[in-house]
Amino acid sequence: NYLASKGVNSVYFLTMNVEGDGKDVWPWRTDEDRFRFDCSKLDQWEIVFSHMDRLGIALHVVLTVTENESMMELEEGGVFFAERRKLYYRELVARFGHHRAIVWNLGEENGWDDRGKNSTGNSGLPNSHEQRQAFADYLRAVDPFDRPIVVHTLPGRQDDIYPHLLGHASFEGASLQIHHAEDIHGETLKWIERSGKKGRQWVVNFDELGPAEHGVLPDAEDPDHDGVRHHALWGNLMAGGGGCEWYFGYKHAHNDLGLEDFRSRDRMWDLTRHAVEFFRTQLPFPQMSSADAYVTREDAYALATPGRLYAVYLPPTRAGAPEPTEVWLPEAEYTVRWYDPRGGGPLQDGSATTLRGPGHQSLGVPPGDPTDDWVAVVRLSGRPPKDVPPPPQ
Repeated sequence: NYLASKGVNSVYFLTMNVEGDGKDVWPWRTDEDRFRFDCSKLDQWEIVFSHMDRLGIALHVVLTVTENESMMELEEGGVFFAERRKLYYRELVARFGHHRAIVWNLGEENGWDDRGKNSTGNSGLPNSHEQRQAFADYLRAVDPFDRPIVVHTLPGRQDDIYPHLLGHASFEGASLQIHHAEDIHGETLKWIERSGKKGRQWVVNFDELGPAEHGVLPDAEDPDHDGVRHHALWGNLMAGGGGCEWYFGYKHAHNDLGLEDFRSRDRMWDLTRHAVEFFRTQLPFPQMSSADAYVTREDAYALATPGRLYAVYLPPTRAGAPEPTEVWLPEAEYTVRWYDPRGGGPLQDGSATTLRGPGHQSLGVPPGDPTDDWVAVVRLSGRPPKDVPPPPQ
């Protein structure tokens, strides 16, 4: 109820972490029995999931963790696709597949990069590219609702895992874990573009912020969350990404295993809601694409329907007020207004309210402190341009 009141619309969670960090979640009677499911426990899960439906919160179901991604196959002697895995998938789909919004995630940090034993023993052996494809195909076959299927990766392993899944009929997206927040915008944009070129466009979500010991800090330690807001939240969305979920690290209060109070990140939920509300109320974002090349400030992000609408995110800076940013516009008249990603609310006027192309035009100064982050919305106000050439290189 609290999360819904803050505008949270998705929660990701494990349904099985045998041999993982927590070692406290499984759908069976015991952590060793793969063929007898605990019906009482699953009924209790259903109470929570049904309430999430009523509140408008999606279920992002993570089916394994890296420490157990091959556990079931090894328990059957090292087979390619274990019968107990098939039963596990079928049971979860049969019981929970009817919910209104579900993403099936094959596994957290899937594809462990050590081809031998890791610290947890043989169960840590990684899934192969062929297994990921087969697992997704089976899920697709038993799920009558065709829910999206994704897979999570280790930081820096995207180029080893995702190219083998691009264009595959049973995969709908990426579930990114990024160690350096500064890489999120570019990595999101890369997999949007590469999947599109393969003819099966992915939704690219960002699901885990590194470094692993930190993630998103409690408000008490990082009250403004400037770096997370800039690089992760707006970095993903302004690349055309599907959004973010927040991981809490392991070296701070209310961490990923010991969390007892979601209010420890109350401010982060507000900042996330402001971003989502902006996209929902101000932008026809399904028709827009990344347009960073249209703006002169190198660290700015832009989305556009060229010639008609441009959204430009200007990140915070503590090195003094930057020079006004320019946006390249075709010949037409435009209005420019500003959005506050820290406080939300309606669009505001800055120092310039109208622009006219063609060429690079200054956005002017935002309505508040120019060292804070702001989003400029440049909207066509007159006759549409006859030609919309690309920006000069």
